[in-house]
Amino acid sequence: MKSKTIILALSAGLALASCAPKASDTTKISGEFAKDAPAEVTVSIPGKEDIKVAVVDGKFSADVPAEVASLSVITAENGLKQRFISDGTALVFTIDSLGQATVTSKTPKVSIQVRNQEYRDAQDAISDKYRSLIDSLGQDKLDSLYNEYEAEMKDLNLVYFEANKDNFISSAALSQMLFDFAPAELDSLISTLDSSVRSNDIVTRIQKAVTAQLETAEGKMFTDFEVDGVKFSSYVGNGKYMLVDFWASWCGPCKAEIPNVKKVWEKYAGKDFDVLSVAVWDEKQASIDTAAAYGVKWNQIVDAQSLPTEIYGIQGIPHIILFGPDGTILKRDLREEKIEAEVAKYVSAK
Repeated sequence: MKSKTIILALSAGLALASCAPKASDTTKISGEFAKDAPAEVTVSIPGKEDIKVAVVDGKFSADVPAEVASLSVITAENGLKQRFISDGTALVFTIDSLGQATVTSKTPKVSIQVRNQEYRDAQDAISDKYRSLIDSLGQDKLDSLYNEYEAEMKDLNLVYFEANKDNFISSAALSQMLFDFAPAELDSLISTLDSSVRSNDIVTRIQKAVTAQLETAEGKMFTDFEVDGVKFSSYVGNGKYMLVDFWASWCGPCKAEIPNVKKVWEKYAGKDFDVLSVAVWDEKQASIDTAAAYGVKWNQIVDAQSLPTEIYGIQGIPHIILFGPDGTILKRDLREEKIEAEVAKYVSAK
């Protein structure tokens, strides 16, 4: 209850902030190095040419274009790399002896940079709270605790998404909610964003994935692809129900699902059903070696990289899909016991 109250208070505070005076079209940046100051810093604003700013006696200052829809970055040869939102306020960069920067604003009430930091701090506070609870609760309560954590984080992300549709924060919040909403719901959320935010790198990537998910949703026909002369259609759409596991050797959850997939293959594979593993985002030999170590004896496509994940809008692996005999997508994102439960709807055990 206390956390929900905090989120409601944040929502009210953000609403008040939206009524404050608007910031400038130019951001005045200034900064100071505690030690080992470089000769200059470089400010990179999306859509603009890089700006070189001289550092004199450890200090620098400049006026740079405001750009609230995307993250900007300030870098230096000494290793400084600090992302920030060029929000049209006076931003102060304080760089410590280790090269770590803290960014503050002289007008925090209207600063989107400050609001973004408050958002990140609120996320950390929720994570820290549940992390401390994990040690005090038994294993049997972890699932319930995780669900509470997910619900609270979703509420927080929605608050910041709704209050910042004209700036970068909404895209950051959207990226945290990819698994909270169905593709059609995500598509609807994206449509409410300011056009400048919809065109930033984060939202463009998400929109591309959402569109791909909608085009390859359950009930849609499969989309073919080819890797090293091997076509996906050599396995899918050829008269058998096909369970396809998109995975990678470095992915712990992927390897945890292999025994579940193996169990289904051993129990149901035959004239009506088969399994295919498709290795993505991985080194070819690592995929081959790991598959062998885990007893994968069914068909595989390796070294597919991002080709199938882009086509099917897969943003996290493992992603296991069941296809019908004609190639119709029957069910997406199967995990654990749901794999066999879904296969058993269509195929009898041997």
